[in-house]
Parts: sequence; C-alpha cells; structure tokens
Amino acid sequence: MFHTSVQGMKYNGTTEKVTVQYRNKNLFDVAPETMSFDYAIVAVPFSKVRLWNPMPAYTSLLTRAISRLNYDPSCKAALHYKSRFWEHLDCNIPGIGSVCYPAYTLNATGPGVILASYASGTPARSLGALAEEEHVALVQRAMIEIHRDIAREQYTGAYDRICWENNEFQAGAWCGPEVGQQDLYLPAYFQTEQHTVFVGEHTSYTHAWIWSAPESAVRGTAQLLLDMGLVEEAKEITEFWMAWWITM
Repeated sequence: MFHTSVQGMKYNGTTEKVTVQYRNKNLFDVAPETMSFDYAIVAVPFSKVRLWNPMPAYTSLLTRAISRLNYDPSCKAALHYKSRFWEHLDCNIPGIGSVCYPAYTLNATGPGVILASYASGTPARSLGALAEEEHVALVQRAMIEIHRDIAREQYTGAYDRICWENNEFQAGAWCGPEVGQQDLYLPAYFQTEQHTVFVGEHTSYTHAWIWSAPESAVRGTAQLLLDMGLVEEAKEITEFWMAWWITM
C-alpha cells in the first residue's frame, strides 16, 4: 500500500476489523480495493480525512472534529545562488522572520540556498493562489531589492517552492484551532473509537511544531496498548519516552 492514498474506512463490529479503502488502479472505479486490520492508527491530517467516504460511525464530537477543525496555510520558497554572497555583505535585512539565511558551513565556497520567503497565515493564502513562477519571481525581486544587483547576477534559476494549503497530501500547513475547538475536541482524540486511534500534530496539545507529532505518537501507542489490555506494555512506552504527562 505504499504510495497509496486512503479514500475511505469501514468498521465491522462483528469481526472487529477495520477495512481501509483505496484505488490504486483506476480512480474512477466505483468498487475500491481494500485491506483489513485489527486496528487503524491514522496520522493523516483531518483536512484530508474529512474527504474519506465511507467512514466508521464515530461519536458526534469526533465526527465534528474531523469535519470542522481549522488548518492554517503556509508557504516556503527557497532560491539557489552561485555563491553565498550574503555572508560578505553588510546590510539591514527587513522581515528577518520570513527570510532565513543558512548557518551551516559558513564562509564555504560554492553555491548556496536561501529560504527567501517563509510566510504563514493570511499572507500565505494569497501567495498560494499565485502561479509557481509568479510566486518565485516575487521572492527573487525581493532578494534583489535587499541585496541589489548581486542577487540578480548570482541567481541560478533553480528553486523549490511549497504551499501546504495546496498540497494534495496536506490541505493545510498545521492545525490552527478556532476559538473553543482545542478544549472541545481534544478529549475525543484520547478515546479509541471503532478500533481507530488518531495521532498527528493536529491531535496534540500544541501545534505548528514537530514535537507535537512524536508526542501524539507516544500517546497513540499507549492508547492502543491499553485498548488491547496490555497495561504493562503501555507503561513501558510512557516510561521509555519519558511521557510524564500521561498517567494510567
């Protein structure tokens, strides 16, 4: 199932199996391909899960969390230059929070890459609506405005750009709960429903940070083991990963 997008899930209360649905051969096939498991640990963002059809009969609270949890947009654009000219210039860089200069191999010769634009929130939604070439051109013009002609001369034309709200696997950069959503939905993630455990940054206490993903993985693993009746094994997981915030 690697390189496969899940498109639906079912839970059979008689067999206590979770069936995952996907379409690897033809997206227009009405009947999907399937695989069944004892449990499903779902780390997919709710911004994508909400499109799955069918879905198990989760509680009203968890169903609302999946369908309504808000996600914030974010865009990054990195530009490649023939040299690391910025290390040898004395200039005042505006917007340092959105322009990131590499700190590794300082004073090295050869080419370099600047994370020339890192925008989140409302500005990222506007940037994400631009064509890729238009977005990159806007960023390169900003580099020329900051560094003058050397940025034009040294630019190789190579770049990388991503806007997570438009990414087919993300549909949003990170979870940005609206007022009240965090307190309302968080308890639902800690309950195993229909043999499904939800993990990922969006199910954690904090968001927009990589720590949230492993934190939720520890919680989800312990949650799964407890549901299987493996209490001692769950305790070992929390002790090994120093998850002092989890009690059982």
